[in-house]
Amino acid sequence: MARQRLLLLVTAIVLTTWLPYLFGWWLTPPGTNYFWLIYNPDDQNVHLMWARQAMDGKFLFHDLFTTEPHPGLFTNLFSLLLGWFCRLTGISLHFGYQIFRTAIALAFLLTAYWFSGLFLRNENTRLSFLLLLGFSSGFGWLLVLWWWLTGQRPPFFLVDVSPELTMPEANSFLSLTVAPLATLGVTLVMAALGCLMLSSQTERDKAMKFFTLSLLFGMLVVNVHTYAALPMLFTVFVWQIFQAVKVKRLNFRELTNATLFVFLIISLLGGQALLFSHDPAFAQKAATPTLTPNPIILIGSYGFIALGALYGLVAALTKWKSGEDEWAVLIAWLISIAVFVYLPVSFQRKMIEGLHVILCLLTALAVEQMAFRGENETFKRGDKKTETVQPTRRLHAYTIAILIVSLPSQFAFFALNGYWLVHNNIIYDERFNPPYSRMLMPPYYLSVQHLKLFRWLEQHTQSDEAILCHPMLGNYIPVLTGRKVFLGHWAETLNFGEKLKIAMAIWKGRLSPDEAKNLFRQHKIRYAVETDFEQVASGGQCELYRYGEVLFQINDDRVFKLNW
Repeated sequence: MARQRLLLLVTAIVLTTWLPYLFGWWLTPPGTNYFWLIYNPDDQNVHLMWARQAMDGKFLFHDLFTTEPHPGLFTNLFSLLLGWFCRLTGISLHFGYQIFRTAIALAFLLTAYWFSGLFLRNENTRLSFLLLLGFSSGFGWLLVLWWWLTGQRPPFFLVDVSPELTMPEANSFLSLTVAPLATLGVTLVMAALGCLMLSSQTERDKAMKFFTLSLLFGMLVVNVHTYAALPMLFTVFVWQIFQAVKVKRLNFRELTNATLFVFLIISLLGGQALLFSHDPAFAQKAATPTLTPNPIILIGSYGFIALGALYGLVAALTKWKSGEDEWAVLIAWLISIAVFVYLPVSFQRKMIEGLHVILCLLTALAVEQMAFRGENETFKRGDKKTETVQPTRRLHAYTIAILIVSLPSQFAFFALNGYWLVHNNIIYDERFNPPYSRMLMPPYYLSVQHLKLFRWLEQHTQSDEAILCHPMLGNYIPVLTGRKVFLGHWAETLNFGEKLKIAMAIWKGRLSPDEAKNLFRQHKIRYAVETDFEQVASGGQCELYRYGEVLFQINDDRVFKLNW
């Protein structure tokens, strides 16, 4: 029965994440293709750009969103497997991405359930944890609703849902829905920490198996989502400090396993950092600021889950002091993330992954403590006979109550995505003050004409020849053709702002032919496309004919071969 309830809950969560995609597919306008993306297509196309290179037979990846020369020293197991899978099956990269997202979502939820069993002994509490993990969120919906109804931008937005900055990596449901790489990172961290814990709690023959698995999962974290490895390592360090302080003696087996784990993972992490430092494209991208909002914003973004976790933290400390040593790991993980997301580095918020898991575990503990605090309670309902409320029923009631007040942000996230899908991300809405815009966010749907241009480029160009186009198209061209673009992504394209100004000058014909030739030669830009995007950017009259000749045309869409 317990297994059936688990599978039913996991299936319900995963199927719910498909709802906005099915809406997007149902909404597909005539003459266009839907690429199975919601939220922000730009970042998801980055992962697909790597997968495209794997599909084309590459093992080490270049940044195809920029034309600056770089050695291409980076690889990623997720993208490799996705690219190989799509090459083998013939499934498109974008739909293959959704298949992988679904598989990773299943793995995450099942791993989280297993991980919770290291701390929570009650089966119903573990299911309550999974329910909170799968659906809970914060108070962000209140500000989005106020913005939508009044048209006025509030002084700030929270990050569980927002028309501006939303942090999928900070919320499990959002990660399950739009960020499979972040989901996979947390899954591997839970597996690594859980196996490391078991390696010191079981007999020696099983301990070696668990320690080997913890190393394997830890190494995968470094490759798949490097940022998540830093708090993971610090968690092991803090855990051992807690243990030494509490028992005032060393558990040599546990300490040996922890030390060896940290040493090997740090060695691998150091090698990864060395590779990144020698690749200017990836080094500059890592310097792009992705900072964590202030703590008040974060607390509001978790809402009642944050409040429940405060109560649960007290209970966890009590349990740890009374001999349940496993809680030291969860507390250490919480401390590690709290420290790392505010370190003076550019990629702060990328290290928040896993915080929602911790908060939901602590909240589940708090709910369990409240539900089982007393014996069965009896009360009278009018003139009816006395009824008894068992602790398990109270547990379910408390969980559902927290869930009801935590769900609206997820509804708001779906509603926002529906608004963006309806407008294909081409939004400049003057109903709002200030006007709301997503004008540089790539579309969800591309016309069949655009795709015919891309297919021609894929078939008639060389892999080292770059393409000049509007960034809305440039975000898709590397994925759909395997070719580099001059403009494609606000962070992955080096010097994006400066390049956008240069591209605007070319489309408007303001660059002399000699200046243009030098630029094209420097960046190996051999082709340019002219579509409705470039026409609008140039003010209605694109001047690309000054710099090359038309090789391929469908109605008003053209491919130019540039002169240099």
